[in-house]
Amino acid sequence: MKTSSFYARHGRLVCAGAFCLLPLLLYGALGAFKSNTNNILDWLPESFEETQRLFKFVGRFGSDEILVISWRGCTLDDDRLDQVAAELVKPAGETPDGQPFQWFRKVFTGRETLAELTAEPLELSRKEAVRRMRGWLVGPDGESTCALALISWEGAMNRAAAIRFVREVLESAGVPWQEAHLGGPTANAVAIDEASITGIAPMALGSALLGLVVAWRCLKSMRLVAIIMLSAVLAWSASLSLVYLSGTNMDAVLLMMPALVFVLTVSGAVHLTNYHTDAVAELGTGDQALMTTLGRGWLPCVLASLTTAFGLGSLLASELIPVRKFGLFSSVSMVIIVTSLLVYWPSLVSSWPARTVAPARAKRQSHWWRPLYVVSTHFPNSWLISFLVLLPLCGLGIAQLKTSAQLQDLLDPHSAAIQSYEWLQEHIGSLTPVEVELRFERAPEEDAKALLQRAEIVERLRTQILESPDVDGAIAATTFAPVLPTSQSARDLLLRRVIATRLEKHRDRLEELQFLHTEEDSQGWRISTRVNSLNLEYGQFLQELNGLVDSFIAAESEAGTKVSAYVCGGVPLIYMAQEQLLKDLINSFLLAFLLIALTMIVLTRSVLGGLLSMIPNVFPALVAFGVMGLMQLPVDIGTMMTASVAMGIAVDDTLHFLVWFRRGLESNLPRRRAVRFAFRHCATAMFQTSLICGIGLLVFMASPFAPIARFGLVMAIMLALGLIGDLVLLPATLSSTLGQKWAKKQGL
Repeated sequence: MKTSSFYARHGRLVCAGAFCLLPLLLYGALGAFKSNTNNILDWLPESFEETQRLFKFVGRFGSDEILVISWRGCTLDDDRLDQVAAELVKPAGETPDGQPFQWFRKVFTGRETLAELTAEPLELSRKEAVRRMRGWLVGPDGESTCALALISWEGAMNRAAAIRFVREVLESAGVPWQEAHLGGPTANAVAIDEASITGIAPMALGSALLGLVVAWRCLKSMRLVAIIMLSAVLAWSASLSLVYLSGTNMDAVLLMMPALVFVLTVSGAVHLTNYHTDAVAELGTGDQALMTTLGRGWLPCVLASLTTAFGLGSLLASELIPVRKFGLFSSVSMVIIVTSLLVYWPSLVSSWPARTVAPARAKRQSHWWRPLYVVSTHFPNSWLISFLVLLPLCGLGIAQLKTSAQLQDLLDPHSAAIQSYEWLQEHIGSLTPVEVELRFERAPEEDAKALLQRAEIVERLRTQILESPDVDGAIAATTFAPVLPTSQSARDLLLRRVIATRLEKHRDRLEELQFLHTEEDSQGWRISTRVNSLNLEYGQFLQELNGLVDSFIAAESEAGTKVSAYVCGGVPLIYMAQEQLLKDLINSFLLAFLLIALTMIVLTRSVLGGLLSMIPNVFPALVAFGVMGLMQLPVDIGTMMTASVAMGIAVDDTLHFLVWFRRGLESNLPRRRAVRFAFRHCATAMFQTSLICGIGLLVFMASPFAPIARFGLVMAIMLALGLIGDLVLLPATLSSTLGQKWAKKQGL
């Protein structure tokens, strides 16, 4: 008596369970998407020196995160500024423990600051007051101004809600939202959040539908297409639910993971579907054909998922937290993909059987791959030599790669955020803060003279920083202090005593403004500069600024002043992230290569065989990144990850080809016939996989968030290059002199 398989006995139960579970998984996927948030502070680990500096700075002076608010016609005479400033700092709600909170803890306006600087005790002239505010509160014309809001902790936790509150305040003050312009780190973070999530659902749906159409054109069976898509949707939603259940927030990088899971599931399902079509042609429809399919396909599917997990897992070596999260959840999702392919897919096939296919029709096969077979096997050594010649050229390009994490590289140039940034840059000044903190040693008891001496040192450094062409404004405690004397005349010596006394009386106000922070044994003075991050070469600017600060401190130390200083803020973190991005690209690719190569060596039972099998897998990344380097195209967070990801995907097809090649050799076929045997059994599936997934990924080019758009484009290009590698370079390698040497060592 013939025993039926697990799928014949329990397939319908598995399908019913999956259909019941799917709504919950989709709910989890939606919850994951809603948790999307992006903040530069979340990029680098707390152990980094730059992160530690910023945390210490925030602990002393509060967050350096600002929101610049202005509108057309916003001048020093616009009394709407007073209403906006007053409303922004009002309580916006209550915390869970019943305490009131504000979205913004402090708001500076040009009108209020002008009034403060021209009133007692400073009594500055309007001209001098405007000069001090130019570049951060007042524009180049001396009249255009803005509100500068410092976000609270609650606001930083929910920036989108804080921005909505700003809109309500502006509209209630009679400022149309269409005429308002918002900029600075807070506005940038919200713009990135919105851009990264905008259209994700329609694009995912469009990608699936387009993939469905292409799959139907390839497979000519809506039943097979539906089974493939259902398997992919289950894995896609399960991977997102995993993120949701873990309590991890989605971010701009992790948003790319669902598309990858969908692509990999479709890839495996297409291979299994082609195996099943062959099995049906041989054995007819029924349980035996399904079990034959799984017998032929389970090993390459499991090995492909394992090696892909290695490629993705290599991203865990990154120092960038979003990249590590992507690597973790993507590699864990390989288990979900294998489960979908080896449990859910066969259950669907068993529960939704095909109609009986006529033998003549079933055995009819396309031989479109014959030209590739001929080209790759007739001149195999030439292809290997060509690859070796290509290596140094690609290496030259990779050596010239540059990374970027600037705002204009993340958003569309025509987006509202970029347009507002450029408007504010023109009418007010630069928006990105770079902080410098000077720390002075202080005695337990010191007089007002010591405070004045420190103020003079701070003002000298502030003046030197302002001379940089990249700095539009620099604000310090001295901005809110009387004009400091510059000579040693008898009159100025008397004036110095008066100013020192005023500064001492004004100390509480300076600490309230968070430009001064006093501790028992030290005192911190803050210089907050404003730079234009749209056109800033971060590395060069920070090198020059650090050099200036170091030289200044060295000179003051020689004069006997006990003072130290350091540069911190979002710009140093962004620069660090850029530098780390390139390091991670190289490290993760090398680690992925090592892990996958070791796996291939074990599978081929030969060092030579393992290394030869890696040629088509490194080919896509080498060519793509080599061309990007030669064309001076910047690498962003999206394209950075494609190297390891593409290698993992390319290995999928490589393994299927190698498994069939080995089966051909084990059937006593000559090497070229074994290569032909592999072409016949999996070339069509490889082409269909690349076509379906590549076209599906191209849909994401419509994303307003540049890293997602570039991820889709570069991945599609790498899939095409991977197909060339697996259908030209791999057969050529197997047919080459080196391939023959490997086969002989294996006794094949």
